[in-house]
Amino acid sequence: MSLEIKDGALFVADAHENGKNRTLFSKLLRRIQSGEATVTQLFLMGDMFDLLVGGVETTQRLFKDEIACLEEIGQKIEVFYFEGNHDFNLSKIFSHVKIIPLKKQPMPFESRCGLFWLSHGDLDGGFWYKLYTALIRNPFLVAVLSLFDFKGLISYSILKKLEKKELCTKIKNFEDIAVKKILFYKECDFIVEGHYHQNQSFKSKKCTYVNLGAFACGGRVYLFNTKSKPHFKSLIFSEN
Repeated sequence: MSLEIKDGALFVADAHENGKNRTLFSKLLRRIQSGEATVTQLFLMGDMFDLLVGGVETTQRLFKDEIACLEEIGQKIEVFYFEGNHDFNLSKIFSHVKIIPLKKQPMPFESRCGLFWLSHGDLDGGFWYKLYTALIRNPFLVAVLSLFDFKGLISYSILKKLEKKELCTKIKNFEDIAVKKILFYKECDFIVEGHYHQNQSFKSKKCTYVNLGAFACGGRVYLFNTKSKPHFKSLIFSEN
């Protein structure tokens, strides 16, 4: 039985929650947890945290409230969490959230309006990027990081650097990147990714490519509805 995207599903990408100046994602989760925000499914498209690694206790401890909140939500509705390049090895952390690791991305989903391929979006990096993503997920290296992460010294150092990273930059000629991505698929109606933070979509004869905007850039989320066009309605989440 194939996986399905239901009307009323909420898509969130690249929240980059860091516990300091980016905490809006926590508020969104609490709204969903309480039932104040009603959704049928929750799709987390990767990099929801600046650093969350299964096996590195400091990162899990820092975001323990958000993890607990997601676990509770996952017992009420389907939660699909696509691992990104900032959050991975998550199956060690979550029991009630459906984790989609990098090796299983892109993953196909059916809907009333066709076939969707979903991923975080960083699958087409060059050799050095692919080597980097493989190394950071290596169980031995993760164990070494955890062993030497005394009082979170390494984790907090990484988080401090990532906190200053500019997340809301527009990429010139992004359509060229989208066209190359479409060519990768033999069959598709829609391709949906995060990673690039662009909030843009491009339609070809073959299919439509959708790049979700970063939640970290103003609280942008997407509500899925097959009865409307575009099917992804862009909304701005506010803590008020």
